Amino acid sequence: MKLFKSRGRMSASLTGLLLLVASAGAHAGGTAPGTDIDNQATLNYKVGPTDQPAVTSDGDPGTDGNQVTTFKVDRKVDLTMVSNGGATVVPNTDDQALSFTLTNTGNDTHGYLLSTIAGLDATDDDFDMASVRIYIDNGIVGTYEPGTDTPYTGGTNVGDLAPDAAINLLIVANTPGTPADTETSLYHLLAQATNAGTTTATAETAGADDTSVVDTAYAEAAGSAGAGTDDTQDGKHSASGTYTVQAATVTMAKTSAVTDDGFGTGTPNAKAIPGATVTYTLVIENTGAANARDLVITDDLQVANVTYVPSASFGAGCTGTTSESFSSPTLTLNVGIVASAATCTITYTVTIN
Repeated sequence: MKLFKSRGRMSASLTGLLLLVASAGAHAGGTAPGTDIDNQATLNYKVGPTDQPAVTSDGDPGTDGNQVTTFKVDRKVDLTMVSNGGATVVPNTDDQALSFTLTNTGNDTHGYLLSTIAGLDATDDDFDMASVRIYIDNGIVGTYEPGTDTPYTGGTNVGDLAPDAAINLLIVANTPGTPADTETSLYHLLAQATNAGTTTATAETAGADDTSVVDTAYAEAAGSAGAGTDDTQDGKHSASGTYTVQAATVTMAKTSAVTDDGFGTGTPNAKAIPGATVTYTLVIENTGAANARDLVITDDLQVANVTYVPSASFGAGCTGTTSESFSSPTLTLNVGIVASAATCTITYTVTIN
């Protein structure tokens, strides 16, 4: 019997929890505007020991009495723009995307106008992107897909969103060729609530609340775009994303050393005499944040004075496919990739004629 009772209590608690979760989900956007909230109070009292007839509250004194007290739920304009993170970009590359999500967190259906705002000062805006535009993200979230994502035309309604509905958006822009490694470019995406099906901004109702009609009130927080552009309770909301440049910063040093003078003497005492072997060493360093790819080195050797000995050796920092070829007088070395923060060392030899 105790076990049965315990199970009964668990079942009742779980049922109550599920009902609570279902109720919270059903009302996440809030009660719909125009909904009448009706109620009536009852007063019981006695005179001496005798119960008296109950008195009900009158919501409209002076007319026919016994009226319920009624008010209408007003329209809550609330919207939330969220950035889904920044983007790393390579100089001189087109169609780089920042991802955002706009959610209608109010209690009525609204349309939205969209606009972009560049970074406000040098602390978050080292350079400006080119060809900045907005797209509705219809495919893989956060990825710009030409032909799948829909371009947004400024001044038009991006689409009506019901309460709790969301839409994924992109800022897409081209990276110029001039930014240096780690430089940034910040953009805000701003949404303004409009009346459903229109491009007319939703207006807040001024003055005292009228309980018999649906008034409109702004409820959103201030967004990232800053005071005067996106303030608290102005029917707008914005979020920001940052493009961060990842560039390769590549240097190459070349040294030579006589490694064999032809008589068995090596570095450091060997002399650069005819018949001696000279080893060239190339040191390639990439101190940037991006990998350097498809590196090709050409070296025009003084073939009247030296003879190339096929002998190129590529160090561990030279990744990808490496190769050497010689077509007099040019030696060509395909290095492949030098990763960010890596050093690639190459050696090859010639003999002095």
